[in-house]
Amino acid sequence: MKKLLATIAVTALLVILAVTAVSCIYSPDEDHTVDYDAMTLIWSDEFDSFDSSKWWSGDDGLRRGGYWSIDQVQVKDGNMVITTEYLEDGKYGAGWYTGSVYTKDLFSMTSGYVEVRCKMPAGAGHWGAFWLNSPDMSADGNGTEIDVVESAHYDDPKMDPKYKNTAFHTIHAQGYGDEHKSKQSPYYEVGNDIYNNFNTYGVYWDENGYEFYVNGMRTWVTDFYPTTAPEFLWLSVEVSGEDPSNPDNVYTWGGEITSNGGNDFTSEFVIDYVRAYEWHRH
Repeated sequence: MKKLLATIAVTALLVILAVTAVSCIYSPDEDHTVDYDAMTLIWSDEFDSFDSSKWWSGDDGLRRGGYWSIDQVQVKDGNMVITTEYLEDGKYGAGWYTGSVYTKDLFSMTSGYVEVRCKMPAGAGHWGAFWLNSPDMSADGNGTEIDVVESAHYDDPKMDPKYKNTAFHTIHAQGYGDEHKSKQSPYYEVGNDIYNNFNTYGVYWDENGYEFYVNGMRTWVTDFYPTTAPEFLWLSVEVSGEDPSNPDNVYTWGGEITSNGGNDFTSEFVIDYVRAYEWHRH
C-alpha cells in the first residue's frame, strides 16, 4: 500500500509539474540579444509607399472564416495597414474581409535574420501574423513554415486571459497533409501592449535550427526540422472559422469575431517595417 501511495504521489507531482510547465509564461532572455552589428541589412521595407516589387497577393479569395483581398492592404503614415472589416458588398460576397501579402517570387532567403515591428489587430476571432514559407514546404521537401509571431489570444474563450499579451512561435514541416509535423514554443511575456504599442519579433535561422527574438531578446531556440530551402516573407490576418472549401479545416482558434460587437467591428494590423539581414555569426 505504501508503495502504491508513493507511486500515486509521484504521478500526481509529475502531472502538476507538467500542467505548471504548460501554463507558465516565460520572460525573454535579456542576456542573449540580437547583435545588429554582426549583420548586414540586405532587404527592407519601411513602408513609405506600397512597393509592388516587394509585396503582392496571390492567394486572395476565401480564407478560413473570411476573405483575403489586396484591397484591405494599404500604406499610410509610414506603415502598412491590413484592415479587417465586414463588407456587405465585398467582391467575393458578403463577409469578413482582411488581407495578406508576401514576397513569394520576389525575395527569399536560405538563412539569416528577419524582423517585423508592428501593432497587432485588437479583437477576438482574428489574428495578425508574420511568418515565412517555402515552395519546398512538402512531405518530400526541406522547406518549413516559420511562424515568427501570431496574435491569436486577444479574447480566446479556450485560453486563460493571461495569454492575451504574449508571443509564441511555431515551426511546421513536411507539408500540410498526413506527414505534417509541428512544434510550438512556450508563451513569452512581451511586456509592452502588443495591440496598442509597436513591438519587434524576429527569427534567425540556418541549417542548424532557429532562434526567435521578441523586442531584441531571445525567446526560443529549436533544431526542429531546420530548413535549407528558400523562405519568403508573409504578412497576414486570419479570421477564425471553417473554410467551406476545406471542410476538414475547422479553425475556430481565437474565438468568434462577431463577439466584438457584431458586424460593425473593424481592426487594423499596423506594420512599421520588415527587415532582412545576413547574419555573420562567429
